[in-house]
Order: sequence, then C-alpha cells, then structure tokens
Amino acid sequence: MGSLTSAARTRLFEVAILLWSLPFGLVILTVFQLWRPPVVVRRALRLWSSGFIAAARWIVGVRYVVEGSENIPNVPAIFVCNHQSYWESIALTALIPDINVISKAEAQRIPVFGWGLKHAPMIFVHRERRGTNLRRVLREAKATLLEGRSVLIFPEGTRVQPGGRRTFQRGLEALYHSAGAPVVPIVHNAGLLWFDGFRTKKQGVVTLRYCSPIAPGRNPAVAMQELERFMNVEKDRLVAADRRCD
Repeated sequence: MGSLTSAARTRLFEVAILLWSLPFGLVILTVFQLWRPPVVVRRALRLWSSGFIAAARWIVGVRYVVEGSENIPNVPAIFVCNHQSYWESIALTALIPDINVISKAEAQRIPVFGWGLKHAPMIFVHRERRGTNLRRVLREAKATLLEGRSVLIFPEGTRVQPGGRRTFQRGLEALYHSAGAPVVPIVHNAGLLWFDGFRTKKQGVVTLRYCSPIAPGRNPAVAMQELERFMNVEKDRLVAADRRCD
C-alpha cells in the first residue's frame, strides 16, 4: 500500500473496520441478547480492539511502541491516561487485559465498540446525574478492584490536543483515597497521528509509556497534584521528541 495517499489509506481503513465489525454486531444483536457473560463480552471486545489496532498498523501505517511495561504491577491498579484521540481508548482495552474503563455514558451508543463497553460491563459517567456520579463510580471502581480487575480513567474528562492542558477531575483524587490501589500513569502522543472523526490519519509511531506507579496511602491531594504535573511534562516531552524527528 506504499503508493496510496494517507487519505486513501484512511478510507480503506474505515471500510475494513466496517467489515470487521459486522460479525461482532451480528453476535451482539443475536447471541448477546440472550447470553452475554461479562467475561465472554470482554474477550469479544478485546478481540475487536485487537483487530482495530492491526488494521491501523497495516492499512493506515499507525504503529505503536510500548515503553515502561515493567511498571505494570502484578496487582489490580488504577491506570491514569491522557486523552487525545479514540485510538488510545480502543487500544488500551486490548493492551490491558480485563480492564474496566471509566467512560462517558454516550460511549455506549458507538456501534459495536460501545455495545461491548455496555455489556462488559464498564463504568459510565452520566452527565445529567452529577450529584450521584461520584459515589456510584467510586463504589463500582472499588468493586472492580476487589474482583481482580484494573480500572482505567482519563482524568482530563475529554480529548485534549497535543500540547494542551485541562485540569484533572477531582474524582481521581477521591478514587485514589478510597481504593487503596497503586496508580499507574500512562502518557502517549496518539493525537499527533490519529485525528478526530473522519479526518485523514497520519502514518507514524505512537509511543505509549507506562510510568512508575504511585503507591497507595499518600496524601491524596498532594499525590494527584504531583501526578497531574508529571503527566503534563511527560506528554509534552513525547510531542517534542516526535516533532524533532519530523
């Protein structure tokens, strides 16, 4: 596919994902209406996400490298990731086994992927229920960790372009305080390549970096302020390093 333009690669990728999604959609609309054990749903979601990553690599030319995998603990953890695109949202469901993602409720409406999130089940934040969201999310996140699953949160709350800033949501501080689990920062630069919607994607390499965990038991406010500063610095370093290579 070396002779294809980036725009042509992007359109071909969209067709490939549509075809890849059809059998999963059929299973969701038939089998999963009567029988959908969460473990089976999560495996199906992970398989679909793995196909997405493979198609992005071979068709669009978006590859990825993982750094710091030694920082992933062997106990359930709270993974905290910056949010630049939907690439990392999908990729991390495949790369971190049995992850429970804290996501906006609107994500459930995404064909196939969103349906998989709904039945996995994942933890959803409802905009219209601000008064009860935090208590429920904390309760479900703690239950997830007790089950032996890890939790993934995007504390910026929405996509932030490379080089941008958005204050972390306070729910992360409450989760760290109550969960008693290590926090693993994840930074990446996917937003340099994977643009929103149907915009043409750019060939290149996404760096996905797992950083040193924050142990439980520290002062929550201080620990999460340090985490926010650290992640902003690290994600800026990834963007700067990528631009020096252009």
